[in-house]
Amino acid sequence: MPTSHFASMARLACAGALGALGALGALLAQAPAWAGPIVFDTYLQFSFEGTGSTVMGCAPDDPDGAFCIGSSGTPSGFLDAPAWTFVAGGGGATLTVTDAFLSGDQFEIYDFGFLLGTTSLPVGNADCGDDPVVCLATAGMSNGSFALAAGAHSLTLLVAQTSGGGSGYLQVVDGATQPVPEPASIALALAALAAACSARPQRRPSCVR
Repeated sequence: MPTSHFASMARLACAGALGALGALGALLAQAPAWAGPIVFDTYLQFSFEGTGSTVMGCAPDDPDGAFCIGSSGTPSGFLDAPAWTFVAGGGGATLTVTDAFLSGDQFEIYDFGFLLGTTSLPVGNADCGDDPVVCLATAGMSNGSFALAAGAHSLTLLVAQTSGGGSGYLQVVDGATQPVPEPASIALALAALAAACSARPQRRPSCVR
């Protein structure tokens, strides 16, 4: 194959890689300063207010969130500010969301702004307390599980209906997941890739091993 064709393919590959890294860097840059990658295999508590509002984390992890009463049973943590980001491994991941304390609340789940689905309809006047595992097993409490493909994810939740605000939990389970790189790591990767793509020997296409 002509060298010029290899060079063209290499330039396209470099441009695509730089574009992907740049998009991820822009996503992280838009997040609040206190937002961070999600913690896997752990129930994480969130707070919410009125119908149609964005679900927030819990203070002080999310300064804009409400104060939350943590689980007295199953170990859990508090979410920081949305969006909640992570990278799922090749096997994908499973997201579980549940309401807590009193029933009457329901949530819409979004990934990069696209609707994944809605938790189940709340029924009756159930009270599951503060433990997410108990809440998942309590009839009438709104909850749901959502399969996520391999790759980057950016989760947000909206309140579909509520009986007056409160809190709930989410959990992402995936043994092969890796945290989203910090912005400083993104900057270093972009600089290294840009340098590699610009250092092109006269007769050897760039970014080709």
